[in-house]
Amino acid sequence: MMMNNSYDAWQISHQDRINKFLKKKLGKKNAQNTIHDATTYTLLNGGKRFRALLTYAIGEIDSTNKNKLDFIAASIEIIHAYSLTHDDLPDMDDDSLRRGLPSCHIKYGTPQAILAGDGLQSLAFEFLTSPTFKIDDGEKINLISQLSKAIGIEGMVFGQSLDMECSNKKINIKLLEKIQRNKTGKLIHAACIMPYTISNFCDTSVQTSISKLSILLGQLYQIIDDILDSTSTSKNLGKTMGKDQEANKATYVSVVGITESKKIKENLYLEIKRLVKKIPGNTQALTHLIHKIYSRDY
Repeated sequence: MMMNNSYDAWQISHQDRINKFLKKKLGKKNAQNTIHDATTYTLLNGGKRFRALLTYAIGEIDSTNKNKLDFIAASIEIIHAYSLTHDDLPDMDDDSLRRGLPSCHIKYGTPQAILAGDGLQSLAFEFLTSPTFKIDDGEKINLISQLSKAIGIEGMVFGQSLDMECSNKKINIKLLEKIQRNKTGKLIHAACIMPYTISNFCDTSVQTSISKLSILLGQLYQIIDDILDSTSTSKNLGKTMGKDQEANKATYVSVVGITESKKIKENLYLEIKRLVKKIPGNTQALTHLIHKIYSRDY
């Protein structure tokens, strides 16, 4: 079993790996202009790289080549950066702080932030079609399909649309879960499924378990976000604490209360651990990553 200090070393090394990979690829473009600066700023301004770590952890189940995983992890992180850049905009969630730094639109202005998000979305697919991404063309098409569905009008964008529609409205838990499943969960699902589908030992039943696990993990991640938004500080979170409540956004805490939210969190964690046990192969990194998510305080 991977010890905690061993996992911490694994986490740091893989965070460093994806950051170096992104920086190297962006550096090759060698552009000196506002949109390049804004794009680089929003992508390389820190962050937990949880989604990239999840991609690497899933890859370790069947020892998938890490050079291949780099491209998937990068595309996921690029999409995540794009979503945050647009989420922070004045007409969306209107947040001036991201990862402890001024949001992209605060530093570069709203027009450049919109364009930076647009550019990042395109860049993610550029990574997946790169000639240096050494997988079959059919596999690339499959990955592109998975990612585009996860983030489009039946995925992340749909979730954000519902979220905007439901501001200042009283909704039930079923609709809230639909919002969060799409807004947050679909990209986390992609971060799990995409690396497994290029595994040399891809198995349908295992893929089903990973798919179920990822959906629950997205829900767990969101419910912890909602709890922290109500109980933490802006300094710890790296973003404006209590922003959802101030904007009358529907959250687990606003819909079912803090006590019930914590109960749901515990039940989700238990179910996720049960699903991990059904997955053959090396799940040590995945197990510890899930625990890190469960116990995070920022």
